[in-house]
Amino acid sequence: MIKKMRTYYLLLLPFLAFIVIFKYVPMYGITLAFKDFRILDGIMGSPWAGFKYFRQLFEAASFYEVLRNTIVISLKKLLFSFPAPIILALFINEIRNERVKKTFQTFSYLPHFISWIIAASFISDILSLRGPINTLIGQLGGDPVYFMAETKWFQPILVLSAIWKNSGWSSIVYIAAITGIDQDLYEASSIDGAKKLQQIWFITLPCIRTTIITLFILEVGKIMSAGFDQVYNLYSPVVYSVGDILDTYTYRQGIVKSNYSYATAAGLFQNVIGFILVIASNVTVKRLSDGEEGLW
Repeated sequence: MIKKMRTYYLLLLPFLAFIVIFKYVPMYGITLAFKDFRILDGIMGSPWAGFKYFRQLFEAASFYEVLRNTIVISLKKLLFSFPAPIILALFINEIRNERVKKTFQTFSYLPHFISWIIAASFISDILSLRGPINTLIGQLGGDPVYFMAETKWFQPILVLSAIWKNSGWSSIVYIAAITGIDQDLYEASSIDGAKKLQQIWFITLPCIRTTIITLFILEVGKIMSAGFDQVYNLYSPVVYSVGDILDTYTYRQGIVKSNYSYATAAGLFQNVIGFILVIASNVTVKRLSDGEEGLW
């Protein structure tokens, strides 16, 4: 079998090499979490510290604040951002004019290709005191709001900007899954008098259930990572109390303060919890799917 498929295995080698070199080999750096790292001694020569930095991590009040922010922001994104591409895919699927459909798809994909640096600048300009939003508020007789510096607005901005930037690109998978549904099912339901919403609920969603479950499990695994690029480019010290997350906290501790062992301990904690969440959600969803009722 291997000999027969050797060409495909050869094509797979560069990808496997990339995974090994850039994903598995760097995992040796995890040992920093258990060492008093000194640059001159290197990782090998630095003395072991046991769980010293984990104790410091769990005793730090700032850690629990960023942990709370990470979970809250991730759950809000999961609640509002995860269904967004599904709804968008269902909407695009109902567009019958192919030219309009392709044009709408293209425009919905575009934000994905904009880096968060540019996107954050664009969002900050729109929400600035002299931006169009505050101009409109002023014309309506209201007082200007500095959205980016107010704690009550920062998390909603994160969620809405994530929906705007990622929904179009994420909908591709769902559109592909919907395309593979047997059209005879819709024709039969139409004959039985099913309305469009009934077709979506009883045919479309159950048929793409596997895709939804798979992507949901992946998203649950990201709960401990609320999006470094987005938060880092949008937040400022005035909103640290609601915007500082584990990713940015680890960055500041490791890169800015050069506290490498402490930052590695925080990162290792984050990844272990994320791994546990993936396994737990996978097991839970599988048990629900194997039941008689299923998800629909």
